[in-house]
Amino acid sequence: MADRDDWPISLLSWIGIGYRTRKGSRIQLATKEILAQATRLDRWGTLALMDISLRYRRTVIGPLWITLTLAATIGSVGTVYAALFKQDIASFLPPFAVGLIVWTLIATTLQEGSNIFVASGHLIKAVPAPLIVHVLQMVARNVLIFAHHLVIVVLLYIVMAWPLQWSMLLVLPGFAILLVVLVGGSVGLGLLCARFRDIGTAIVSGLQFIFFLTPIIWTEDTVRGTAFAWLTRANPFATLLDLVRRPLLSQPTDPEQWLLGIIYATAVAVIALFGYARYRHRVAYWL
Repeated sequence: MADRDDWPISLLSWIGIGYRTRKGSRIQLATKEILAQATRLDRWGTLALMDISLRYRRTVIGPLWITLTLAATIGSVGTVYAALFKQDIASFLPPFAVGLIVWTLIATTLQEGSNIFVASGHLIKAVPAPLIVHVLQMVARNVLIFAHHLVIVVLLYIVMAWPLQWSMLLVLPGFAILLVVLVGGSVGLGLLCARFRDIGTAIVSGLQFIFFLTPIIWTEDTVRGTAFAWLTRANPFATLLDLVRRPLLSQPTDPEQWLLGIIYATAVAVIALFGYARYRHRVAYWL
């Protein structure tokens, strides 16, 4: 008789176990899908190259037009702000240039990532390909354009040389952490904006606001000891940017920044994985 009275508890326990099992398998399938597609460089890498070639078809220098525009911005704005802050241009321009180049990668990737599923809606509804392919293609395209922008850094080194040290190799793990954040952020924002279209405009405006809160056109020395010194610690974009900028300039990176960068990358990756596992099959119905 006691066993009969306990059947509601047994039923609820069975449902809970089944729910956790389905949830766990859903995350495992999403993880396998992401890892399987991440190794398919021949697929999304080729799509990224084709995308760039189609965008700049019938042009002479192709994506280098963006690099020339960015170089002109660095030269003009950097000279003006160096004079305003009364700093030596040789010490101000390299951090500003590298910071602006890295920020261009961050902002462009997150802006395009927030709209990636909406922009690829016709392909998503017509071709049964994993959604992560569209994200990897977009990130790869922006990384290739970022590689073009590194020509500016080389030219700056020729004109305003700074010491070259082995610590410059730390740019590789720093860039890897940044890529994890960009891929995860693009997946999360893409899912969110596919469901709620107004968020895309808010993201563009928010990134413009964050640009001025990040030490790019101003340096950490200008706010050190002031009430605004917390901006460099509380701003995750400042940490991610420095993980790439400081090694390129042979500047030391704090262990705290590496720890924060790993924490940010892990948190973004976990959130993106849970969102991708739960909602990736619904995106086609949202478009």
